[in-house]
Amino acid sequence: MTTHVETTLPEEQRAEPSADASAGQGSAEDAAERSPSLPREAVRRLASVCFWITMALCLALLACKTVVRFDLTTLWDDAYMFQRYARNIITDHSIAWNPKGPPSYGLTSLAFIVAAVPFHLIAGGNTSLAAMLQSLVWGPVLLVLLALLVLRAAGDGKVARLSCFALVAFCAARSTLTDHFVSGMDTSFGLCFLTAYLLLTLRLLGPARLAGGVALGAFGGLAFSVRPELTAFAVLVPLALVALERDRDRRRFGLAALATTAGVLALHLAAAKLYFGSPLPLPFYAKSTNLYGSGILRAYRGRPTIDLVDWLEFFWPLVTVIALDVLVGLGARQARTGTPAGEGRRGGPRAFWAESSAFDKGVLAATLLCLAYSWMFVVPIMGFSQRFYYAPLPGLIYLACRSAARLARTLSDAIGQPATAALPLAGVAALAILWLELSTPLAAAGRDLAGAVAAKRLGHFNIVKHGSTSGPQKYWFAIDRVSKLPDDLVIATTEVGMLGAMNLNKTIIDMAGLNDTRFALEPFSADRFFEAYKPDLIYMPHPHYVQMTEDLTAHREMSGYVVYSKSKLGTSQFGIAVRRDSPYFDRLQQIVKEKMASK
Repeated sequence: MTTHVETTLPEEQRAEPSADASAGQGSAEDAAERSPSLPREAVRRLASVCFWITMALCLALLACKTVVRFDLTTLWDDAYMFQRYARNIITDHSIAWNPKGPPSYGLTSLAFIVAAVPFHLIAGGNTSLAAMLQSLVWGPVLLVLLALLVLRAAGDGKVARLSCFALVAFCAARSTLTDHFVSGMDTSFGLCFLTAYLLLTLRLLGPARLAGGVALGAFGGLAFSVRPELTAFAVLVPLALVALERDRDRRRFGLAALATTAGVLALHLAAAKLYFGSPLPLPFYAKSTNLYGSGILRAYRGRPTIDLVDWLEFFWPLVTVIALDVLVGLGARQARTGTPAGEGRRGGPRAFWAESSAFDKGVLAATLLCLAYSWMFVVPIMGFSQRFYYAPLPGLIYLACRSAARLARTLSDAIGQPATAALPLAGVAALAILWLELSTPLAAAGRDLAGAVAAKRLGHFNIVKHGSTSGPQKYWFAIDRVSKLPDDLVIATTEVGMLGAMNLNKTIIDMAGLNDTRFALEPFSADRFFEAYKPDLIYMPHPHYVQMTEDLTAHREMSGYVVYSKSKLGTSQFGIAVRRDSPYFDRLQQIVKEKMASK
């Protein structure tokens, strides 16, 4: 079977060395043996030991940063939404936000909603523990898949492989990647899918059979249900094979994959339209259109750029390797082959594009498209820890490892075998620099972990108890007391995650439209809101929803509510409104009086 290196490298790079070249290499090796130097075997062993120390430090940092946050306080509010859907799938056999309610395409990742169901069952209905498990389990799976991707991308060269492993591990350990292992969100799940897709493509592209293309397309077609932006890879990778691959079998493979992907995607969109009433997830309208007006745009102005810069601060070494390959590596390789002037004896993007395989070009195009889309079009609501920029990370890692492998061959050929013998010593020096960079965050993570263990802050997943603590109480007024009221109490709010998880059997109206089609396909309207619902309790909109708040408070129906401002309640985000003719008006009023009296 064709190896990965043979699959992805152009023909000229796969040529066997000539007899003269082999003889020259042998002479260089003989010269290296005769040259006075440190014992090369000892240096290589030292480099190997230093490499494994580096990997151990990176894994220790990843583990510490994950374990120290094994607690429900690290869960994001949106993570609880998946568990509310999981509960309704189990009890009502429907993908619905409210019990016995209509189907709702309320979350971007349908596949992750389905994946959340077994964790809800395993946790015995404990929504906070289940939310933690639904993201945590994919962390180790992702690390294993990324290791396999590095092996395939780096090729057979030992120096390139070790360099790639050290570089990728270093970047991952320093980054906010582990935040997504314990956020309860679908980020690590999506990264696992994309990494598996790239590995599957590389595996099937070797034989390049028609059946393999169909299988790849069937898998790639699921990308939209995992994370819609990952569809860029499922489309652009086979499209690049069709448009740019010279081998006929691989073009047919790409065409089969592309056609099957399009077919599965069309079925998904049609089924979603029929079942949910919307072919696209409702958060798409909230985060990619001006659904909430200028207030929310002002609140997040500049945030996409800040998040992108923060993300690049962690992964700039990978970008730098690719840039070096583009600007330096290919020019050096062409110069060595004796390409005459005027016939492309230059590096740069054109040469990089010419020498890259069709698969690599597809991965590059999809990676850039995903980053550009998140930067220019997405309003980063709940975009903590650069969440929206992590989706194409496996593509960036693959491309960086391919570039590192090419640069390693270029460096080895350029400096010759005698100088190559000194590379392990240079590697030891480079790894020592990585140790210095890792020492500070590792020490901080160790201190945090020791403090969390001493304070017994780990492993707590009692959402009812958590709801009575100062954090949630400052956010949602009396969320613990409200949650104890009967299940026919109807609540409206814009932040529905934890509130929805604490009130699984209550109707929760999502005014932000993430889980309600009435408010997702067009801007919020108080007329439509009060026509459809008469909530007993309204947690007033988050301050970012300026137009929504103005429309709601000015509506005539609000005269039937008693409104308490957040300043009067002493909360940081929400005021409340209690409906006067609600059967729970007196009890809610009593809660307000008691809470205000205890201030």
